[in-house]
Amino acid sequence: MHRAHRSALALIGLVLFTASPAQAADDVDLEADFARFLDWFPGEYDNHEQVWQQELDQAENPHEHLHHIFAPVSAPTMGEHTFFVQQYLDGDPKNIYRQRLYSFSLDEAERAIRLDIYSLQDEATYRDAHLRPGSLDSLSFAELIARPGCEVYWTFQEDHFRGYMKEKSCVVISRRSGQEIFITDDLKLTPEEIWIRDEAFDIKGERVFGNPDGIHHKNRKVRYFTGWGGVKQAGPTADKEDDQWHFMRGIIIHNEGEIYPILSAAGEPSGYSVQLARLTEQSTGTQVLKLGLIEDASGYTVAYSWANPGAQRIGINLRWAQVGLTRKSLQGDFGFDPVVGSQPASE
Repeated sequence: MHRAHRSALALIGLVLFTASPAQAADDVDLEADFARFLDWFPGEYDNHEQVWQQELDQAENPHEHLHHIFAPVSAPTMGEHTFFVQQYLDGDPKNIYRQRLYSFSLDEAERAIRLDIYSLQDEATYRDAHLRPGSLDSLSFAELIARPGCEVYWTFQEDHFRGYMKEKSCVVISRRSGQEIFITDDLKLTPEEIWIRDEAFDIKGERVFGNPDGIHHKNRKVRYFTGWGGVKQAGPTADKEDDQWHFMRGIIIHNEGEIYPILSAAGEPSGYSVQLARLTEQSTGTQVLKLGLIEDASGYTVAYSWANPGAQRIGINLRWAQVGLTRKSLQGDFGFDPVVGSQPASE
């Protein structure tokens, strides 16, 4: 990852802003669009395959590996349709670069769905608020930082939502230069993906940050699987009579490149991890769901299996190593169980 681009993410701390004069038609059914938006938007999203592919292609301007959590929460101060947002880098849930509160409403004048975005004065207090029901019940506006002019508007465009903001309305002071900069973005939301292209320009029109090639962060909604895994303590050299295992139940892993270590019941590392990832086979262009067994010491994938990307079950059996995973059926777009708000339908 380019250090300058990562710094920009941390310094600006804004996402989901776009500049477009496009307006929704007067005859749009906003209530129906709003219901559709609230059904599509919640979930976790990740651009693992984009990062994987650009490494293969040796892209000149690679994107960061981002993971987004958009979780419906109860925050009475904010109104009915509130989401807690937590985003992290490099597949590491501890490497959080942004927390926000999103408040959605209908804007009749704009003929669009309006998104107001708030920063938190004390992010540490509300870290992982989506995992702590009730943690936002007493939140006050005094604890929030509003961004006037940075409102995002969403309109439905045949088969997707497009996000935009009013041109040159989102102005912030760069912490790095102390100068005014304009934040802009281009957004696309479907039932399965959210594409984000965030950029910033100074008053001279010079780019401050953003992908020089104009390519979006292409984030796909994750699906979670649960299951079990085991590795014989003797590893690949174990014979079939050997019954000494590092074995664990309760694996929860998503299908966009997450790596999960296999431990013993006592928490001892087996030296191996599993990875689940949707990928595109390079020679045929076929999309697959790949389950890989990784040797931790080398990072090498010692074995793998694959299935249709929509598979409900996947596993691997090497005699000395075995893994079985099943699609998480209830609120499967999250690694936790949301308790409020518009939740994804169970499958």
